[in-house]
Amino acid sequence: MKSKNEVKAYLNRQICICDTTIRDSENASGVVLSNTEKYRIAKLLDNAGVAQIDVGSPFTGAEEKKTVRRISRMGLNASVMAYNRAEKKDIDDSIECDVDAVSIGIPVSEIQMTRRMGKTPDWVRNKMFEAVSYAVEKDLYVSCIMEDATRASLPFLMNFALDAKEAGADRLVYNDSVGVEEPFSTFERVKILKQVTEMDIEIQSRNDFGLATANSLAGIKAGATFVGASLLGIGSRAGNAPLEEVALISEEKLKMSTGINLTALKSAAVALSRASGRKIWESKPVLGSGCFAQEAGLSADGSSSAIEILEPYDPAVVGGEREVVLGKHCSVESVIYLLKSLDLGIDPDQAEELTELVRQNASDQHRSLSTDDLYELYQDLMSGTVFRDEEDDEDFDSKRNPVDEE
Repeated sequence: MKSKNEVKAYLNRQICICDTTIRDSENASGVVLSNTEKYRIAKLLDNAGVAQIDVGSPFTGAEEKKTVRRISRMGLNASVMAYNRAEKKDIDDSIECDVDAVSIGIPVSEIQMTRRMGKTPDWVRNKMFEAVSYAVEKDLYVSCIMEDATRASLPFLMNFALDAKEAGADRLVYNDSVGVEEPFSTFERVKILKQVTEMDIEIQSRNDFGLATANSLAGIKAGATFVGASLLGIGSRAGNAPLEEVALISEEKLKMSTGINLTALKSAAVALSRASGRKIWESKPVLGSGCFAQEAGLSADGSSSAIEILEPYDPAVVGGEREVVLGKHCSVESVIYLLKSLDLGIDPDQAEELTELVRQNASDQHRSLSTDDLYELYQDLMSGTVFRDEEDDEDFDSKRNPVDEE
């Protein structure tokens, strides 16, 4: 178990991404992970350099305590955090599991305070203050989650945040628990929160409107240095901000270090996909197998440098592989490029003819062709044994029924 100062030192990054995969994956419909799978994912996340891992909620029962305690004792470099309600008993349960950090969450929107909890705003503020103070006394790193912050009134949010600061919380979490926020309001509210409190701010976004990554980026732009995210965005309903997307954007677009090895992160994502049964679809940003697949648009020389011009970033950054697709709409340049990779040469006229053959075969077979398919067509063309329809229907009919027939 790390000391509070050790945790702070490890979390000292330009952008600190806190992973919620292990805790939140089982909130996704139909997903259940075994303890062994959770341990493996925790290790892979740590290998990738993730700073903090939220591994569960000990207050939910003995089995969850067992899981959290085991991960806490794995000797990970990452800080190990557990989620708690604003209850001293929850915090005691987390302490028994040897975590070095706790998150304490409580709703702050009027609709949840009154209609869901049946409590007054003052009761909520006092309950949070009591719980945070208690955790601070136990020398734990404390993250205070303002649940449903996006629907909270700004004056109440500010007062709540200042109370959390006074109680000794290490960071505040601006949480969009129902996924209704948009980037412009995220920016404005997080900016105000940062200015008023001068505390570390974390942005946690849900993806119900497909804006979780954009909202995370807006939060960072507004001054948040922490982001809550999960691998593949796994989580309840439409999920969370995908960790891999936030990490890539931080590194490539913002030029801010996360300390995460994106290539190593892929192993954790694959392990999660297998354990959860959630497929990594081909077009998935960052991790999809088709992220760097191109069917058309190469320049005339068909060189690798021509392909790079059309790529948003180097595939090697995320452990991806460049792919030129031979499909119905492939270009001559694509064919030339792949022939070069096979150490095969071809003249321009033959390249045009071979490209037509590739397009026709791809259309006939309802799929893209492999390099083996290309090689076979190349061999057929070079040997003059290409199989084609000898004449189209119109020519055939005209020869069968000549116009000068009496």
